[in-house]
Amino acid sequence: MSLDSTKRHFQSPSHRLWGVCALFLLFSVTWFGTIGHRALFQTDEGRYAEISREMVQSGNWLTPRLDGFKYFEKPALQYWATALSFTLFGEHTWSARLYSAVTGFLTLLLIGWAGYRLWGVWSGWFAFCVAASSLYLVIMAHFNTLDIGVTFWMTLNLVSFLLAQSEPDRIARRRAYMYVSWAASALAVMSKGLIGVVLPGAVLLLYVLAVRDVRILKRLHYYGGVTLFVLIGVPWFFWVTVHNPEFFHYFFIYQHFDRYLSGSAHRPGPIWYFLPILLLGVLPWVREASRVIRAGFRRPLREADGRVDAAWLLWLYAVFIFVFFSFSSSKLPSYILPIMPAVALLIGRELAAMDAHRLLAAILIGGGLGSAGLLATPFWISSIHSSSALDYMRFEPGLLAVFACLLIFSAAGFWLWRRGGSTGAIVTVLACGWFFAVSGLNWSAQALDPIYSTRAFAKSLGPWNQPSRPFYIVANYQQSLPFYLRRTVTLVDWQGEIGYGINLARVAGHLDDSRFIPTLSRFHRIWLAEPKAVAILEKPLYRRLRKAGWPLRVVASNIRRVAVVHP
Repeated sequence: MSLDSTKRHFQSPSHRLWGVCALFLLFSVTWFGTIGHRALFQTDEGRYAEISREMVQSGNWLTPRLDGFKYFEKPALQYWATALSFTLFGEHTWSARLYSAVTGFLTLLLIGWAGYRLWGVWSGWFAFCVAASSLYLVIMAHFNTLDIGVTFWMTLNLVSFLLAQSEPDRIARRRAYMYVSWAASALAVMSKGLIGVVLPGAVLLLYVLAVRDVRILKRLHYYGGVTLFVLIGVPWFFWVTVHNPEFFHYFFIYQHFDRYLSGSAHRPGPIWYFLPILLLGVLPWVREASRVIRAGFRRPLREADGRVDAAWLLWLYAVFIFVFFSFSSSKLPSYILPIMPAVALLIGRELAAMDAHRLLAAILIGGGLGSAGLLATPFWISSIHSSSALDYMRFEPGLLAVFACLLIFSAAGFWLWRRGGSTGAIVTVLACGWFFAVSGLNWSAQALDPIYSTRAFAKSLGPWNQPSRPFYIVANYQQSLPFYLRRTVTLVDWQGEIGYGINLARVAGHLDDSRFIPTLSRFHRIWLAEPKAVAILEKPLYRRLRKAGWPLRVVASNIRRVAVVHP
């Protein structure tokens, strides 16, 4: 069969539909098939799994607790979702990540659907491809953190608002979309706090000021919308404050304002901190992203019928949130994740207006990175001489496969480009290459479990993990360990982020040596009197205490820590 006849064969509507269905099935299986392979990594994944596990164990779904202490840093929506997952499917690594995987999957579908509704089929397909090829989005959707959940709800809020205002004269349609927008905003607040409503609200006000059109503010359907927001977003905050009066100040004042302004969380970063993260997030569509960013500086004209300029609002949304977190005194790589759906939509729109010959930059980026990775990985692995070198050697084959995948799919994209392939075909091939490469990276990272997780360590402690045995973690806190041990532990000479909960327990008179031991000297006396106890120590501390004459016998170990009992 000639190339032209083959092209006509696969461009028929029925074959295209079957191809899309097969690709979507493969995408779905790959997406959900990888969520349980890698163990829960430190620290966030273990923390959020353990909070949900303790909810199920205690039956108290109102007050979040970590290692038995009150934990008020974040709202309860994801804790509830994961606790429900544990109740339905059991306490597993994959069920701990299920909410993140589902909301991440829905985020990608929402991006594609929004692009289709706003600008047409190809814009929707390309926006989906950009999102599916984003290392940033795909990796974060396979981590048990709060960021992908709040990203989904903020994106649903944004997309519903845009669709509501795209045809403002259709009142019933507009009302329905606005109610979804208000509800999604409340669920974003329930996911991670005030950013779920403050950031989208600030973007809307900036847009109204820029286009000087207050008619938009009159079409928000406040009565029904605010009612929905209050019914969804307020009850938990009210009842948790009733039962824990200290919650309000700690959550709303300290966690939001003090951390942003003062850097009390000790997560500083330069003003350009998020630029490399954004670059990783838009690979390989760097050229298209730069065009989108430049185009956004042209302010839209005021629409005669009051419609919202969706492209410029998306640009303003991405830029404002990026700048907002860039000026924060507390920074983490996941903070700008909510801008990625807006960026993907804008890049998808840009790709739909492009000729295929302009995709060469994206092809070369993928091919160049794949080639460089294949050459550099063996040298990087051989340069590691630490105690974790063996685990990185196990990681090497998977990492080489990731870069090989990038190179092969980029070569396929180049072959299509040379033969006059369509923009749709080339973008799809490149997106598949990046998605399968990132999925492979996530899968092969299981080789690093001994370094970044405690699953195998906890399993080796099985013979000593009995309810009658006290368990102590000394001078550190491995946050995935309680989840894999299926029990809380006693903290020794360490407080960290649980310090606030420890202090609350102390003030309430509920703190004793079975929950927290403040000093090593006090623990020494308790250790000598507890012949059945198990203690987890980092290796340098173990060597120091052994030298000081402590009675310690190692019963389990990994790269960084040991478990000890009495000789």
